[in-house]
Amino acid sequence: MSLSITFAVVLSIAMVVVAVLTWFYHDMKHRDLDSWIQYGFSVETLRHAVLYYRFMGISMLVFYVLFTVSCLMLQSAGYPLFIYRSGEPVAAGPIGAAMFTLDLVLRGGFFDIMEHFELSMSPILMNRSNSWFVVYCFVFRIYYALTLMRILVSFVWIWVRIGRARRSYGLEASNRGLRRRGLRLRLRPARRDQSPPS
Repeated sequence: MSLSITFAVVLSIAMVVVAVLTWFYHDMKHRDLDSWIQYGFSVETLRHAVLYYRFMGISMLVFYVLFTVSCLMLQSAGYPLFIYRSGEPVAAGPIGAAMFTLDLVLRGGFFDIMEHFELSMSPILMNRSNSWFVVYCFVFRIYYALTLMRILVSFVWIWVRIGRARRSYGLEASNRGLRRRGLRLRLRPARRDQSPPS
């Protein structure tokens, strides 16, 4: 097995492992973030919410670059990966491979909306006569679809929780301020039985 094929197989396994970790390991992190938000809303809570997505964002960027490099390696090894819409084979450069990868990312992220309306970011397509490359692209698309779905659901949930915490904190602060003002107003009136100072 050539180096390019080995790299593609290892990358596919890594994407599957990271996708599983994203759904199960980050579920525990999600519960930790829930407790942080319940404890109180602060800048530190926002920092934890941003750091929560760091692993997913970095892994998505890394796999984007590695998949593009893998396509270039496979192509340089002589595997016909890409074709034009007319069906003619084409050799893609770094920019063309990166645009093809971006097209796969968008197709995975938008859950086949682009496939249904036949939208594309790249003029080149995958060579469907290469069945193993079709499976390789499918693993990449599913990884991005699962990760983006997890980020979207988690972000909406965290945003709603932080909004509730902010409203709760704001109401509590205003009520306490009103209580303090009312208490001061009741304590400030002078007593009638006080004698004038000598």
